[in-house]
Amino acid sequence: MPDRAGADATEQLSDAVALWRVEAASASDVVDAAVNCLVANVDSPALRELAGESPRESRFNLDPLVDQALDELGIDRVTIANPQRAALTAVLKRYKRGELTASAAAQWAHTYIGHNGDDACQIFVDFDDMYDTVDYASYTVADLDEWMAEESDAFLAGRASPGRTDIWRRGF
Repeated sequence: MPDRAGADATEQLSDAVALWRVEAASASDVVDAAVNCLVANVDSPALRELAGESPRESRFNLDPLVDQALDELGIDRVTIANPQRAALTAVLKRYKRGELTASAAAQWAHTYIGHNGDDACQIFVDFDDMYDTVDYASYTVADLDEWMAEESDAFLAGRASPGRTDIWRRGF
């Protein structure tokens, strides 16, 4: 079982890959995360190779290596299978740690997932629209911040949505 530093480094790699997959992070972020894994004593053949890649390497060449490293490390397949959900998870964790505001996390979802993206992520896309129109709505920024926190907690825990954007869908 990896120690805390190793687990943190592995989580950071997973997050970097998820963000890279939706083009919200660079190859450099993924390579740097692979290096950080090695520094934290997380190791695998593909991870070593990934850590040695140029950050300017093409996505076409990096993608199979990234998948192999994730497989060797046993990182959750959702990072590979559903990059939008994995990337949103990374962003929501940053939000919950206070690295992003609620409105910035919602804006990220609107930009990188959009209205045509994964259905499970649409709540956070809607929140961006709700923040944009708050001056004309029956709710406040404080309401949105509270609802965003509730929805984020539910999403990260794998629970059903509390339905906080239903008011938006009904035409506020």
